[in-house]
Amino acid sequence: MPTFRYQALTESGELVNGQIVAANAAEVAHRIDYLRLVPIDIVRDAGSRRALLQSLSWGRWGRRVRAEEITTFTFDLALLLRAGARLDDALGFLASDIDIGCMRSTASGLRSAIHAGESFADALAHYPELFPEIYVALVRVGETSGTLENILNVLAHERTRADALRRKLADALRYPAFLLLASVGVLIFFLTIVLPQFGALLRDFGAKLDPMAAFFMQLSEFVVTNRDLVAGSSLAVIATGILLGRRPALRRKAIDWVVRLPFVRTIVGYHRVALFSRNLGVLLTAGVAVPTALRILAGLMATIGRGSIWAHVVESVRQGSKLSQILAETEALPMMAIRMLRLGEETGQLHLLSGRVAEFYETKLERSLDRLVGIIGPLAIVTISIIVGGLIVSVMTSLLSVSQLVG
Repeated sequence: MPTFRYQALTESGELVNGQIVAANAAEVAHRIDYLRLVPIDIVRDAGSRRALLQSLSWGRWGRRVRAEEITTFTFDLALLLRAGARLDDALGFLASDIDIGCMRSTASGLRSAIHAGESFADALAHYPELFPEIYVALVRVGETSGTLENILNVLAHERTRADALRRKLADALRYPAFLLLASVGVLIFFLTIVLPQFGALLRDFGAKLDPMAAFFMQLSEFVVTNRDLVAGSSLAVIATGILLGRRPALRRKAIDWVVRLPFVRTIVGYHRVALFSRNLGVLLTAGVAVPTALRILAGLMATIGRGSIWAHVVESVRQGSKLSQILAETEALPMMAIRMLRLGEETGQLHLLSGRVAEFYETKLERSLDRLVGIIGPLAIVTISIIVGGLIVSVMTSLLSVSQLVG
C-alpha cells in the first residue's frame, strides 16, 4: 500500500508531522481524525516507507548501525519505561541521546510511526535489518500483555550475551585472518620486489635452481610481466565474491559447504544448538506458543544452514507432532540436547530446560573457540615460516652455486 505524509494540529494547537500507510487519502483522514488531530495537508509519498526508514538506519557518513548501539537503545528504552516515561516520550529522549549513536535517527523514525497510529511492534517491523523477527515478536507480546518494559529488559540482556559470544567468535577468526593476510603480503613482496632482482642474475650465470625456487621464479616473472592483468583479476574476483555473498541462496550454500569441514562442523554445531535453545527459551518464557516460536526460529536457523530441515520441523509441530520427536528424526540437534528438551516437554518446563541446554552448549562453544585459536595460531606461523624460509634457502643455495662458478 502507498505511504502518505501529513501535517496536522493537535488539540493544543501544536503542529505535528507523520506518515501513514493506507489504501487512499480518505482512510488517512479517518485515521488522523481517530487520533484527535485536525488534518492540514495530506500528500502521497513518492518513495516507499521502507526505503525512507532504511535510509534513516544509516548514521552520519553512511555508517551502519552497530549491534552494540541496538543493545544500548534497548537497555535505555527499558530503563526510561521503568522510570515512568511514555513510549513516545522515551523515544523522543533517545532521539537526542548521543550514547546510542546512529540509532538516534531510528528512534526518531519510530516515534513518528507511533504518532501516525502504528503499534511499536509494527514500527519496528519497518527496520528488518536492525530488528529481527524474534525482536518484533517479543515486543508485540509485551505490548499485548502490558509487560513491554520487562520484555525489553530481557531482550537487552539476551542481546548483550549474544554480542559477547559474537565478539568471541570474531576474535577467534580475526587472528588467523590476520596471519593469512600477512603471509599473502610477504609472498607478494617476494614475488614483486625480491625475486625479480635475483632472477636476472641467476639466469645470466645459468644457476641450477631446485624445483621450488624455479616455480617461484616463474611465478614472479608472470606476476611482474602481467601486473595490471593480475591486479584487475584479483579485484574482479574479490568484487564478485562480495556481490555473490550478498545473495542469501548462495550465502547459504557457502555456509553449508564450510560447516562440513571437520573442526568447523563441531563449532557450528555447538553454535546452532545454543542459538536455537536460547531463543526458544526466551520466546516460550514470554508466552509465545511453541508453533509460533518455531516459525520465528526457522528463519533465524536457516541463516546458518539446513533451512529445509527447520521448515519440516515447523510444519510437523504445527500438525501435532512433538518437538523432541521431530528433532530426533531430522537429527537437527545432538541427542543430548534432544533428551533435555524431551524432559522439558514431559515436565512442562520446556522454557527452563531450553535455557539450560543453551548454557551448556555455549560453554562448549567457548572452549572449542579457545582450542581453535590455540591450534590455528601456531600452525599458521609454522606454515608461513616453512614457505618463506624454504624460499630464502632455495634462493641462497642458488646464489652460492653462482659464487662457486664465478670463483
